[in-house]
Amino acid sequence: MDADRGELPITTRDGTTIVTTRFIKGVDKRATITKGWSNFFRQAHMNKGQAYAFTFKCTSKGPRLIVCSI
Repeated sequence: MDADRGELPITTRDGTTIVTTRFIKGVDKRATITKGWSNFFRQAHMNKGQAYAFTFKCTSKGPRLIVCSI
């Protein structure tokens, strides 16, 4: 992520849920999702205690985060 802040689309592996979130990059180069994660969590029917895999994909439109249940 080159920008210090911006939009990050998050999608399920099958593409049924897509939510655009906001992120901000800290001084330690780690990014934090600041808005939209709870919407994605609900819409994707995620559950506390379930294991998930997170994958970043670079596309022509910028980075995208893909989440899948494992």
